[in-house]
Amino acid sequence: MRNLKSIIAILAISLSTVFSINATEKKPTKITKELRSEIISLIGKNIPLVLKSTSSAEISFMVNNKNELIVFSVDSKEKEFNSYIKTKLNYKKVNVKGTKKGEIYRMPVKINIK
Repeated sequence: MRNLKSIIAILAISLSTVFSINATEKKPTKITKELRSEIISLIGKNIPLVLKSTSSAEISFMVNNKNELIVFSVDSKEKEFNSYIKTKLNYKKVNVKGTKKGEIYRMPVKINIK
């Protein structure tokens, strides 16, 4: 009986690790590529920030029923960039067909200095 319990426990642990390894991120689709290009155009090319080095950030947002972007968070070490992105993107309309309303999207952004 004791061996049966340990075998079941080992089997459950091994199955959970196999399924967690197979759960990878989705590859970008045509819709997310279009959404990314529209967000980049909203942000603009000339960001009025003074940065010492190249930085990266991750923007978490969703599209509501009115096709407006709702920015949840901007994960970056640059505080000015966080507020800049929120003011540039929050409640701006996007014209991308096929976006899932209410789904949270995450978009990595790299900030290059010139």
